[in-house]
Amino acid sequence: MSDITELERRITAALDRIGRGLDGLAPPPPAGPGPEVLAKLESAQARIAGLEQELSDERLANAQLEERMKSVRETADRHASAMDIQAYEQQKSTAKLDADVQRLRRASEDLRASNLSLRAAIEQGLSDPHLINKAMLAELETLRAARSVESAQADAILAALEPLVKRAAQEDVQPAQMAQPIEIAQSAEQENSNA
Repeated sequence: MSDITELERRITAALDRIGRGLDGLAPPPPAGPGPEVLAKLESAQARIAGLEQELSDERLANAQLEERMKSVRETADRHASAMDIQAYEQQKSTAKLDADVQRLRRASEDLRASNLSLRAAIEQGLSDPHLINKAMLAELETLRAARSVESAQADAILAALEPLVKRAAQEDVQPAQMAQPIEIAQSAEQENSNA
């Protein structure tokens, strides 16, 4: 029995030592993150998702703005090219008009000179058929040159008016399209007032 008592005492001492050792140990950490950490993690993930959505929206808006800018640039380039073409056409018609005016001036000077020669021959009592033919040719050339100048002036006026007429026609179409619903509404009101 003394062995049993001794064994009991030894077991009790060992259990006491184990108990004291366990008391000195810190409690074990929880198995997973705590509820506060999980709440912060969920909040951060929600914020990241929101920021990614905002970034996606901004990228889409940026792409749309770039597309609009590209469209505006293309439209501006088309208008500039149209203006260049129009300026070239006006320069060409102005150059033709100037050439025709110079031709008219030369023909008029020839006609004056021919008429002066014819008048001098008639005053001297000479009737030279060659001078009469020369005067008639000069007059015909003057008439042709005058006709050419008038035609060039008409072309220049038409070239200047053409863009204005096109723009006015486009502006007339837009109000006419807007006026149709107004006319329908007015006719409906008249029918209601007549009834």
